[in-house]
Amino acid sequence: MKLFPFILLIIMVFLLAIATFAERSFGTSFVLHHFYGSWWMITLWAAILASAFFLCINKLIKNRKSTFMLHLSFGVILAGAFVSYLTSERGQIHLREGGWTESGIIIPFSLTLNKFELEYYEGTTTPMDYVSHLTLNEGGGGIEVTVSMNNIFKFKGFRFYQASYDKDLKGTVLSVSYDPWGIAITYSGYFLLFLSMLRILFNKKGRFRALLKSLAVICLFFTPFISQAQRTLTEEEAQTFGRLSMFYNGRIVPIDTYACDFTKKITGKSSYKGFNAVQVLAGYIFFPEEWQEEPLIKIKDREIRQFIRNGSGNRLRLSDFFNSGIYKLSNSGFSERHKGMREADEKVGLILVQSAGATMKIFPQGNRWYSMTDDLYSVEDEDTLFISKVLYMVSDLLQKEDHHSVIDLFNKISVYQHKKVEHGSISDSKTQKEILYNRLHAAEILFKINLVLGVFAFVFFIWEILSGRNNKPLNSVLLLQLIFSFIFLSITLALRWYISGHIPLSNSFETMMFAAWFIILITIISNKKSKIFAVAGLFLSGLILLVASLGAMNPQITKLVPVLMSPWLSLHVSLLMISYSLFGFMMFNGIAAITIRLTVKNSDRYIEKLQLISQILLYPALFTLTAGIFVGAVWANVSWGRYWGWDPKEVWALVTMLVYSLAMHTQSLPAFRKPLFFHVFSILAFLTILMTYFGVSLFFGGMHSY
Repeated sequence: MKLFPFILLIIMVFLLAIATFAERSFGTSFVLHHFYGSWWMITLWAAILASAFFLCINKLIKNRKSTFMLHLSFGVILAGAFVSYLTSERGQIHLREGGWTESGIIIPFSLTLNKFELEYYEGTTTPMDYVSHLTLNEGGGGIEVTVSMNNIFKFKGFRFYQASYDKDLKGTVLSVSYDPWGIAITYSGYFLLFLSMLRILFNKKGRFRALLKSLAVICLFFTPFISQAQRTLTEEEAQTFGRLSMFYNGRIVPIDTYACDFTKKITGKSSYKGFNAVQVLAGYIFFPEEWQEEPLIKIKDREIRQFIRNGSGNRLRLSDFFNSGIYKLSNSGFSERHKGMREADEKVGLILVQSAGATMKIFPQGNRWYSMTDDLYSVEDEDTLFISKVLYMVSDLLQKEDHHSVIDLFNKISVYQHKKVEHGSISDSKTQKEILYNRLHAAEILFKINLVLGVFAFVFFIWEILSGRNNKPLNSVLLLQLIFSFIFLSITLALRWYISGHIPLSNSFETMMFAAWFIILITIISNKKSKIFAVAGLFLSGLILLVASLGAMNPQITKLVPVLMSPWLSLHVSLLMISYSLFGFMMFNGIAAITIRLTVKNSDRYIEKLQLISQILLYPALFTLTAGIFVGAVWANVSWGRYWGWDPKEVWALVTMLVYSLAMHTQSLPAFRKPLFFHVFSILAFLTILMTYFGVSLFFGGMHSY
């Protein structure tokens, strides 16, 4: 009888995983009808709940109130979801300005759209919020109301959400939700869950405190090569040019930021042969004939390299892609879907537009920004000549090597920008800090040091166990590197926060940086408990920063889309990253335990100690994961009007929570008391986290693919 609910739980885990793959093949409607909303899955959830409830009654009899509360909270949450399924109503309303809805279509009152407007980030045309100004009409009276992203309007149990808008900005689409009972029941379950988790963590007689008592008992920097191969701006000119502002990626940035992205995109690095990123960009803008002969275009695909130019090396010149003026890739025979073809074509196209100045939107007119090649019909007449000619004037002065006049002209562009842009949109202080941020390259630097030092320390950790020695100087080196990494990452994240204007937790790069920062923080705090923390902290942070520095991650700072401008986002992502980091420690402990088992005789006490550490980490890891999931549910309810939508990432987060919850039930599942089994489980269970964080975005997409 004890195993019955766990058998059902494992079956549910497999069914949920299968459903996400079925959605990819057959669509969302199919899985909503045949899986998530089917009678048999609802019955299975009910069976899990009923069987777990009988076990919880036994726990209550044994005075294990905290455990009973925890399981009861899940019952309340599922009951709330079932009530929502039976009683809630949802729909959409499309309104045009001056138009209204008649009562009784979806709602028992009418709405009139007075005005719809887009709010923009200051000095740009990037949307910051969508706002509908409405009049609610009931019984002859009217109420003025506003609905915007993350700002819902509630009236008599109905909740209105900003969903979409018409392209001409004269109409709006509102989502309507009516769920008078389900939300209240579900939120009560969330509250009970929060209380029960706190009670388990701080209960002096609980298993977590007992585990804590048991634990108490037992430079990779390179000197740049200075190249004189091609002409470009001097360092002083590049510094002045890099401080100018431009509109890029939805926000106002220094040219230095665009230059860093351009150079890394083309070369794979942030500099090239001693030339900084601004000098590389300027070379293609002002000296295109010379720079087209520079072999700096990194092409990974071997077939493309062989087709363009036979020979060794993975870097090509721009001129290699042309033969008598004919673009070689246009008749290459490669499919447009060929990844290497797309990569090469994108890089060539990016370089070609530089000489025409098409990407350099450095000339503001209020909240609009123009490049010298844009249509300037709406620009003030006295500005058109300056916009269309000033970069040509810079090029002429560079040919004459009149460097003083070049800097003077760059300064005049700066004066023009401050004069023509919306007041306060360009901050000199923010510009300086963003350029400083561009120079740090924390992920690229720290992953090399931490990963190598982590592997080195792990080898020494095994050697110390074999020899019975303790290398104290190495311990000090590890601690110093951890402190350096923590300070370096803290400065980087703080600068990114200041530059972007929001907590840096909005994309994969930022969350990986935060995860590395948190791992290092936990490592420093817990370093005295066991040396394995320092080893694991360095290795895991290095591994995470390596992933963050890869091309698949997007390090660009962007403005948040309106739906992400919510305080729930920061809490939701923070909790999940904390949990993933702690589960990462458990995974590393598992790898260390198996390695020790294979290399060290009489290693049982070491493996048991590592199991004890992992068991302690399991509690806060699982609880922060659970809290993160349900904080995300609250955010979803505030933003979209539903707290659970069976999005693939939601499903896999739930799968992860269910899988790790098995390890908590050591009384009912005695296999988890065996150290080696526990460690193998910790390694395999971490695959669900990798699937949740990386796999879902790679294979399925969904609402979480921002």
